[in-house]
Amino acid sequence: MQKHYYGKIKMIYIDPPYNTGNDFVYNDNYADSIGSYLELTGQIDGDGKLSTNSESAGRFHSSWLNMMYPRLKLARNLLTPDGAVFISIDEAEIGNLKQICNEVFGENNLIGSIIWAAGRKNDSKFISASHEYILCYARSKSVLLENGITWKVRKKGLDAIYVAVEKFVRESGGDYDVSSAALKAWYKSLADGDASKKHKHYSRIDERGVYFPGDISWPGGGGPTYEVLHPVTGQPVKVPSRGWRFQKDVMNQHIEDNRVLFGATEDAVPTFKRYLKDTELEVPYSVFYQDGRAATKRLTSLMGSKVFDFPKDEYVLQTLLAMTTENHDIVLDFFAGSGTTAHAVMQLNAEDGGSRRCISVQLPEPTSEKSEARKAGYSTISEITRERIRRAGMKIIEEESAKLDGQALDVGFRAYKLVDTNFTKWKVDSDLSEDELTSLFTNFEDSANDGALPEALLTEVLLKLGFSLTEKIESIEVAGLSVFSVAYGLVMAYLDEQTQPTLDQLRALVALEPERLVILDDAFHGNDELKTNLVQECRAHNVDLWTA
Repeated sequence: MQKHYYGKIKMIYIDPPYNTGNDFVYNDNYADSIGSYLELTGQIDGDGKLSTNSESAGRFHSSWLNMMYPRLKLARNLLTPDGAVFISIDEAEIGNLKQICNEVFGENNLIGSIIWAAGRKNDSKFISASHEYILCYARSKSVLLENGITWKVRKKGLDAIYVAVEKFVRESGGDYDVSSAALKAWYKSLADGDASKKHKHYSRIDERGVYFPGDISWPGGGGPTYEVLHPVTGQPVKVPSRGWRFQKDVMNQHIEDNRVLFGATEDAVPTFKRYLKDTELEVPYSVFYQDGRAATKRLTSLMGSKVFDFPKDEYVLQTLLAMTTENHDIVLDFFAGSGTTAHAVMQLNAEDGGSRRCISVQLPEPTSEKSEARKAGYSTISEITRERIRRAGMKIIEEESAKLDGQALDVGFRAYKLVDTNFTKWKVDSDLSEDELTSLFTNFEDSANDGALPEALLTEVLLKLGFSLTEKIESIEVAGLSVFSVAYGLVMAYLDEQTQPTLDQLRALVALEPERLVILDDAFHGNDELKTNLVQECRAHNVDLWTA
């Protein structure tokens, strides 16, 4: 991903495996051997025997940190200048994770720690841990500040208020005084913990919607003072002690627009109507309250059985996405798990009309043989990931179809598996015998492995050329040749090693004047004259030739 997506990812969210002291499925060669590590840290005595195995020693954390560090280094490269990374973590490793993030992203780029109150655990004998952490770092905090970028989330409980207001206005026949009284009574009926009740000061209704009468005086004092006449009595109203909030011409416009609420007489200071629809967004709090058990229930319902333990909550991720991403941004999750991030991206797109894209990466980690996932036919975690994305997309289309008003919602995706190259590899070995070296040169005459599918070859070629895996690809016929057209003809590729093209066919291909023409070297069948003529044709048409 480094070549094409360098500096293009707006937001990264990961939920890495928490360090329980167990072995990781992520077996990389980044770490020193355990013997070397024990010797360096003095955990082997003079006889070479292990002297300690304490969890308080660094060895307990080193495997997890060695797994995380290189991934975070690569992740930083992918972020846009105004991008950010969010990492879910528990109490055990947050201190160590913060240290390596300070090194990778820079301590000055720490945005903060979000505490996710996800529900009470009952297996503790001392303190029942009911929260997790989401550590957040910006790619460059200074870029955010210099460009005036702020993160905002939509306040909770608003939709219920709007539904109630619409109901009260309809039932009152458009009498705003009556509907306002009904709204106040409705607020009182709500439980104290209800999200809508936090906005109970928005209790008045007019033709524009629900509002509250806010202060109309100049912040801090020293505002302008001038005469404002009461619309009924015609007498000057009381001027606030700190002066008016607006200059006279602006105030007159607000009065004309019915944004100023006057008292019964001129003795009361007027107020300014602040509408709920104009103040829907706020800077997010550092504590999220969302019961994590609900996410498990929703996923179980979606998949038909409990195929994944402790999935992250798509609503929490949707909140993070909404405050950091916009319409065409790209999101990455390289510990995709059950596919929660992709689900959240699709749901947010459906709700706000965005076209965000998501890249999910998940190792084919085997499911437990006795697990519900294995019983349901999922042999690996990545199979669960793909199926969850399929089902979530279908469900979103079903639920949102009425709101889309005929517009198409893109919930499709391409799935790729990491495999060995289909092209011939050069074996570097100084100990090769003469016969082995001769055999190596003989085998290298073939540029691609026998039986390699043209589609698989094309995928590798596009990655090497720096294209994304989501480019528009079409199969077209050109003078009898089956050719791939990539990015609306920007690249043309002929990757069939079985059929040798004629010079006239190649000329027809070059005549389309793609920016780059890719030909599989095996397709020439050793005909150097044909290859030389093609080179000259490409030069004449200013086409960049690339042989694979």
